[in-house]
Amino acid sequence: MYRQELEKLAYRDSITDLPNRHAMTRFFDSYQTEHSAGVLFLDLDHFKAVNDTLGHHIGDLLVREVGIRLSTFIDGPRQHVFRIGGDEFLVVRQSGDEEGAEQLARDILQHMKKPFVIEQNELYVTCSIGVSVGPVGDQDRLMLLKAADTAMYRAKALGKNQYCFFNEQIGKEQFRRLELEKDLRRAFEQKQFFLVYQPKWNVQTNSLSGFESFIRWDHSSLGIVHPQEFIPIAEENGLIMPLTEWTLATACAQCKQWMDKGIHQPVAVNVSLSLFRNDSLLETIKAVLKHTGLPPDRLELEITESVVLHDVNDIMKQLKEIRELGIRIAMDDFGSGYSALGLLDRIPIDSLKLDRLFTSDMDKPVKQTMIQAIVLMAESLNVEVVAEGIEDPQHMSMLRELGCHVMQGYYYSKPMQASAVEEWLNNAMRPADKA
Repeated sequence: MYRQELEKLAYRDSITDLPNRHAMTRFFDSYQTEHSAGVLFLDLDHFKAVNDTLGHHIGDLLVREVGIRLSTFIDGPRQHVFRIGGDEFLVVRQSGDEEGAEQLARDILQHMKKPFVIEQNELYVTCSIGVSVGPVGDQDRLMLLKAADTAMYRAKALGKNQYCFFNEQIGKEQFRRLELEKDLRRAFEQKQFFLVYQPKWNVQTNSLSGFESFIRWDHSSLGIVHPQEFIPIAEENGLIMPLTEWTLATACAQCKQWMDKGIHQPVAVNVSLSLFRNDSLLETIKAVLKHTGLPPDRLELEITESVVLHDVNDIMKQLKEIRELGIRIAMDDFGSGYSALGLLDRIPIDSLKLDRLFTSDMDKPVKQTMIQAIVLMAESLNVEVVAEGIEDPQHMSMLRELGCHVMQGYYYSKPMQASAVEEWLNNAMRPADKA
């Protein structure tokens, strides 16, 4: 009896009663190395939000219920479920059949659609699954597990609630991501970040409307790294706040320098959803404005629709406090897949920035009708409309006729470093003058 208890403590997970990581290792040790296996690495999506909002007790109960659900249709003589830690599970198929592994991944996603009821809380929880198939020799095993883990992160990056098979390209992408994550902290110390600015042009008054700032990373060996690559990493590892503080401070300081030279247009800085979960955001903005001496009405914050669809009341409160300082608020990528229409009359914003999906294929009547409807709606709310991605005079003219106030895109200028802005402003032949 005592030995059985020790065995259970050593090889069974205390929350789910599934075999644990030690049991998984023992299982592979007993596996016939000349055979192949299929490995599915599962990670629950948005599990941190459950812990943060409902508490770790509910999180543990959810993990237990997930384990029960998985074991009811997976466990068998040739399929095994392990809980290997946190919200992570591993499923091993004693077969190198790729089609079978893929079907099992689909079955798991299907079974996860049914809600979990935890102490009167109805929770809908999806998962991301990485799949790898291959031999199970002593060295191969580690590669097989790592490949499934890597493919799982790729599934998350693709939008979660899906499965992804490991391939060589995914391996290269994951290696690059690890390199970027390792070097991101060092980039601050080595001053590898810089800002570029893209002008916004008011086509109604034929004058400069402002600048949007974009951060760039000049990596010592990889060259210029796009924000789409490193911003998600910064959000995950807690560097997004210092990164935003640096961007705010740099953009505001530059805008103040331009003001001193007679250039009085505002500068815009993009702010991600994760920053609105930080209680110090408002104080950080105040401190930057005080330090740089920039008037609040010379700063604009750009948010996406997704920001106002999370914790609506709290986000609205923060936006109102920011706007009461005199700071402008712009909603970026409007219409990119979320739906904030029902909230527009409550959101304290000054401008809507049309997503590029509206400004492409402008020859289609349906696009023109949609833009005109958005413009009319914005006018009723006393909000200006900014069209992004303008690359030719025809698009500019059509959007101007439809009532868009401000344009931004390569037709006017690519994003440029601050040293090039004054030269651009002093250029007598601007695109808007020729239109």
